[in-house]
Amino acid sequence: MRLIMLPALALLASACGGGDSDLPADDMAAPTPPAETSIVDESETDMPIVGGPCSYDDSVIDAHVITIEDGIVELAGTDSESFYMPVEDFPSVPEAGADYTIKAELITEGTCTPEIYTVIEGDVGGVE
Repeated sequence: MRLIMLPALALLASACGGGDSDLPADDMAAPTPPAETSIVDESETDMPIVGGPCSYDDSVIDAHVITIEDGIVELAGTDSESFYMPVEDFPSVPEAGADYTIKAELITEGTCTPEIYTVIEGDVGGVE
């Protein structure tokens, strides 16, 4: 009976991977992961920046703050639809109802940022 059991155990051990393994030895170090690459998350800015030679039409807008929500300021120009700017673009946190003079750059050629708004220091209607 013992003679029958030995071949059966040998067959079971080889079927269950009891022999040499394709896995690395326990004392072997893990391979070094690839170097991390810097990935720009465009969702942080909500402004797609593609690039290329670009041209803009510049204008100055007298704007009125409509609302401030989640770090985004909604403004309305006297003759335009509302537009949005991050709170960080203002010299101090604006309040609803405040007025600002804004430089608007609207793209006319290329695939760069389509709209750029910049707060101009000074009173509405003129730069000091």
